[in-house]
Amino acid sequence: MIITGPIESFFKNPKAEPSPEGDGILYHLRRDLEKLYGDESDNNGDASMHTMLAIIGMLAGIDYLSKTYSSAEGSRKRFVETVENLCNMSNDDSEASYLFRCALVHSVGLSTVSNRYRKGTKFNFEVTDDKPVPLIQKLADASSEVTCRISYWELKRAFLKVISEIENIARELGHPKNSHVINKIGHMHSEKLLKR
Repeated sequence: MIITGPIESFFKNPKAEPSPEGDGILYHLRRDLEKLYGDESDNNGDASMHTMLAIIGMLAGIDYLSKTYSSAEGSRKRFVETVENLCNMSNDDSEASYLFRCALVHSVGLSTVSNRYRKGTKFNFEVTDDKPVPLIQKLADASSEVTCRISYWELKRAFLKVISEIENIARELGHPKNSHVINKIGHMHSEKLLKR
């Protein structure tokens, strides 16, 4: 048996073998995503044959991680704050990425009508695996309809960056968010799945 602390357990490498005691949600999500999109560090191969499942998984992962990073109330505020700060995105792009998440997760579609940010505006999305393109590219912006292109590869990079940045915060005692992140990881690392 190997004894690890909450940080090591929470950020366990997806290539490591599953533990007989169970492993955390993030570990299993990353492990499953590697089956869909290949090695985490590969951003140059072919896009996954399971692109939509991989995208939904990455967005769910960012949403999950936003609980450790942000103390804001509500998933939208947490998600937007997390990607805005950790991925250096504008507020507009951060809000659009959250709406993309909502379109896929709630509607299993590529469009949604916003009920908060730019309330009543329809957001349409398309996904590209072209390289290099920005994570979010606004293609059209009329008063009641916005169309954005999302980069599959840049979303993968953003997901991995959020993981890396939060792990760095957890290990940096002087970081202003360190105690919040450590506290959340302390609660969340105990959620274990037994899966081989």
